[in-house]
Amino acid sequence: MRILYLTPGCFDKGGISRYNRYQISALRELLDSSNVKVCSLLNRQAGDFEDPFDVEFISNGIGLPSKIKFVAYVLKMVLLWRPDFIWVGHVNLSGLARVLSRLCNGKVILNTYGLEVWSGLSRDAGYGLRKADTVISDCHFTARYLEENGFRPANSVIVIWDCVNTDRFFPEDKIDQDVLERYGIPDPKRYRLIVSLGRISKSAAHKGYDRLIKAFHAIHQNYSDARLVLAGKGDWVEGLRKIAQDLNVHDKVFFTGPVDEKHLAALYRLAYVFSLASDRGIGRGEGIPLTPLEAMACGAPIIVGNHDGSSEAILDEQNGFVIDPLDIQLHARRLTQFLKDPVMRNEKGKKAVEMVNRFFSYEGFKSKHEQLLKVIAVE
Repeated sequence: MRILYLTPGCFDKGGISRYNRYQISALRELLDSSNVKVCSLLNRQAGDFEDPFDVEFISNGIGLPSKIKFVAYVLKMVLLWRPDFIWVGHVNLSGLARVLSRLCNGKVILNTYGLEVWSGLSRDAGYGLRKADTVISDCHFTARYLEENGFRPANSVIVIWDCVNTDRFFPEDKIDQDVLERYGIPDPKRYRLIVSLGRISKSAAHKGYDRLIKAFHAIHQNYSDARLVLAGKGDWVEGLRKIAQDLNVHDKVFFTGPVDEKHLAALYRLAYVFSLASDRGIGRGEGIPLTPLEAMACGAPIIVGNHDGSSEAILDEQNGFVIDPLDIQLHARRLTQFLKDPVMRNEKGKKAVEMVNRFFSYEGFKSKHEQLLKVIAVE
């Protein structure tokens, strides 16, 4: 079985890129690397993954010359290598994949995640989504959206949740002092840290960092040892600093800047609780975000929103809470519950680790792809 994998990019640290990397790795392990060839539209940039990742072809971005170069190379691969499947890492490449698949009598497999499908599809993306032979979603929420809105037949979308590398992300009591110093994080022996991590940009405002600061403001006077840590980079950092300043909690809210991949697990382990309560709308929302899953793997209970696939990370409140992301007072009450009851917090943290190992491990992710390959091989 030969797979030509088309990705918009698998080098940046965003959720789609991470999903693509995990998926490509799983396919290579299952089929051998020689049978999985990867073409990336986007090139490597500063701030991307530090680890090397092999791809067959890399173009230079979303400009017209780069797109032409990308299409030309993919066309050559289709005609000369003749893949059995064209696997598409983003719906925006699905129309191209569908057209080219006819030249090699191949089939199209498409990944979907969330906001890219409910924020308005181009004509060719909509065509590719409807005509793909197999569609995968990273959460049930997005799968239901596709089926209920007529993009795909009922009960046809295959859900394969995002995964966590539990060899890297696991609980550990040791505090990495170098991480505290490098990123200016308060000592968790003295303070209980409410942590959120992600792209802190205006285009990702749905992640709700402003609301989290306001929820923290509502509870901070009752818990003098509580601190808020917002990890990541983006063009919204100064705007959020101003919100913290206006609420007079600027001395208790800490911004780490970009976090090196090798320090992520150590950062998650500092979290007393991890919070990422995203809202949904045009250009807004998540499938199932990876950062809460990674935090869970490191022993942190979580708070997530109920507007999108985030809620699928919670099982009957065993490992955290699901909230309306727009309800700041409820968010504050949930934070208070954790701060008020350390025993409950620790119990939910242990359950979080169990849940990741049960539902979100890389081995489970790979196993689901193995099952899928067996099915599509005989269709």
